Amino acid sequence: MSRQRPEFIDTRLDAIQRMVIKVGTHLLRGEEGGLNLQVMDQLVEQIVRIRRRGMEVILVSSGAVGAGAQIMEMEQPPDEISARQALAAVGQSLLMHHYKTRFRSHAVRVAQVLLTRDGLDNRRRYLNVRQTLETLLSWNVLPIVNENDTVAIEELKFGDNDQLSAMIAVKMDADLLAILTDVDGLYDRPPKEPGAKRIPVVNDLSEVSLGVVSGAGSAFGLGGMRSKLEAVGIAMQTGILAHIGDGHRPRILDEILDGKMVGTWFEPQAKKLSGRKRWIAFGKRLCGGRITIDEGAERALLRKGRSLLPSGVTVVQGTFAPGDLVQVEGPGRRAIARGLVQYSSEELKTIAGMQSRQIPSVLGKRQSYEVIHRDDLVVFREGGKG
Repeated sequence: MSRQRPEFIDTRLDAIQRMVIKVGTHLLRGEEGGLNLQVMDQLVEQIVRIRRRGMEVILVSSGAVGAGAQIMEMEQPPDEISARQALAAVGQSLLMHHYKTRFRSHAVRVAQVLLTRDGLDNRRRYLNVRQTLETLLSWNVLPIVNENDTVAIEELKFGDNDQLSAMIAVKMDADLLAILTDVDGLYDRPPKEPGAKRIPVVNDLSEVSLGVVSGAGSAFGLGGMRSKLEAVGIAMQTGILAHIGDGHRPRILDEILDGKMVGTWFEPQAKKLSGRKRWIAFGKRLCGGRITIDEGAERALLRKGRSLLPSGVTVVQGTFAPGDLVQVEGPGRRAIARGLVQYSSEELKTIAGMQSRQIPSVLGKRQSYEVIHRDDLVVFREGGKG
């Protein structure tokens, strides 16, 4: 674990024009409940400096539930989802009030953007959200994004704002995702254990032991290191530089942009995905359907960039319709890709393993006999790499 700065950090930092900053619930929670205004002040001052350097910033901020609990004089939020949603409704205005007041003192206008998961699932709505954020940035307004906890039902939730921040970074073609939390990055074992060491750089998430990322965050938040690693995994796979760092450090964002070896850096894959493929990869939800393929089809997808054909399909699981997003698994049931399928699950079960020339006699003529066209397919493990 060398503490020398890898070349990819300098290369990526030199090209940063837009960054997404995520602030966690635990970080914003004060010692006596409510919001930590000192941390908010430090954060605001750093964002103002970043904008003066000519960079665009989108802030994804948790904290509404904790702020609501302060107003309602609750030491701990209730477990019921409806009660937490009500606290978010109470606290969101207080959260935005504090941000608005602090940014206004620096002549920075802010905008509140509340999203639910289905706002990204539909391609048209996905593009509309992007256009709204692009317009705000063009007006030199700072977007402050949060999940719309008040109306989101369980199956529509992002899970936590870690994933939301990653999806915003992907959607907005950001160059850097900075996740600020209350720990100084990722450690090789639980940080409180004797001998625990911070991991300064991660090149491959598959090499990170799950034993070091257990935990589900605080009572006021839904996160934890596991969800943060899922978020940086999204960034890495779409070519976005990512960092997890301690938001209590007064100049953490300055240190990140200066390439300091604080926190943990995550190396992205070399090539960014196209806008459509970013939506397929992380905007649209998986329908639950899974397609298992044989070794030949896996090689064609991973190494040759081919479309998926019926001849390579061995197992079809779940129910789906044409146009649904399904997961593609290799022979060992390892997820290797996802894509928009052109057959229903019943049709695919019927023709699985068949050559294309055999299909017209079973299903009739089609414009295309591909299960998933390569333009509608996102591969996550090219050449076997994560």
